[in-house]
Amino acid sequence: MDVATRMRNRFGDGVLAWTEALPARLARLAARWDLEVGEAFADGNSAVTLRVLRGGEPAVLKVSPDVDFAAEQAEVLTAWSPTGRVPRLLAADRAEGALLMEHVDGTEGTWPEPAGFAALLRDLHGAVDDPAAVARRHLRSKDYEDFPRFTPTGPVTAAHLARARERRVALLAREAPLVLLHGDLHAANLVDGGPDRGVVAIDPKAVLGEPEFDAVDYVLDAPGGRVEQRRDALLAASDLDPERLDGWCRATAAVIAVSRLRRGLPIDGLLAYGDG
Repeated sequence: MDVATRMRNRFGDGVLAWTEALPARLARLAARWDLEVGEAFADGNSAVTLRVLRGGEPAVLKVSPDVDFAAEQAEVLTAWSPTGRVPRLLAADRAEGALLMEHVDGTEGTWPEPAGFAALLRDLHGAVDDPAAVARRHLRSKDYEDFPRFTPTGPVTAAHLARARERRVALLAREAPLVLLHGDLHAANLVDGGPDRGVVAIDPKAVLGEPEFDAVDYVLDAPGGRVEQRRDALLAASDLDPERLDGWCRATAAVIAVSRLRRGLPIDGLLAYGDG
């Protein structure tokens, strides 16, 4: 899918003027930041992300028509920079909706062992003393943004989704202590930075919520549908709250099932777990 189609699917016809002007925007940024612009990454619906060289060193240039989104991501990267768990922000231009970031060299799209993932969560969630000052949305608002995108699909019925929504509402009604969440911590947003650095998270959102939410994808993407085993292994390696982690995973299982079905992936025991 080309850039114009991806952006149009996300932002509507109004984004076409932005995509037409993209080559000129990239040329301005390349001149300003002394970049050699390379190929674009294939995915991403909210921004265009490209490989670049700066002084002969690889970097990543990200440009979005949603300048507020880009500014939000710049703030999160800055807040989490001391942890080494996100790419370093090298430069940003709010007016252009542009971020220049470190290129993290490593294996992408694979889950670490429970201890490694638990360490990532501890580093991210413990790094910001005042998460409300950085977050741009609450998990409650993100919940309402997400649910309309998921409709009955295959074996996932309206009843499954309604029960999931009810569980989420109940969880949010008795909220636990809050942290700055990544908010979209699936395997495709992870890079293995090697034994010294550990796992690096890319494309963070600025979401205020409880830490267990960031572990949902990890648990529900358990190999062979062994959700409860992965949940328990993560709990053994972390200080996450068992009841809250299980609650968030069950409340999200139907939504994850829809997402997997749309990509032609098996859903194993997700629906049974979500109904448990």
